[in-house]
Amino acid sequence: MALRFPLSGRLQPWYANDMPNDIRDVDPRNLRLPSSRLEGADPLKLQRQIAQYGSSIFGMPPLWVYEAADGVLVVYNGVTRATRIAKLAPSTLVPIEVIGKLRRDYAMSPTIGDRLS
Repeated sequence: MALRFPLSGRLQPWYANDMPNDIRDVDPRNLRLPSSRLEGADPLKLQRQIAQYGSSIFGMPPLWVYEAADGVLVVYNGVTRATRIAKLAPSTLVPIEVIGKLRRDYAMSPTIGDRLS
């Protein structure tokens, strides 16, 4: 891995300044499910997270999402966490990190809210 030597004298990865983080707070019910998880969260994993964390988002890392060509957000890491918050605390916003863009539209894909009702 190539390293830069900034003026501060500290080492940092070469990509640290090249990739700005796009962090947002969104309602998890509006997030789209990826094609690999169209049925939603795994019920056993969801129950385990509910028992362990309840409706708390304290210390929860941001969900990783992609922004589709039509502007909707598609969850790729954190479907179970998003489902847990959407189910137990519907008005709570969760932190997400947009990690890239997708070329196709996802407007017709189900949302996490669709799978809860």
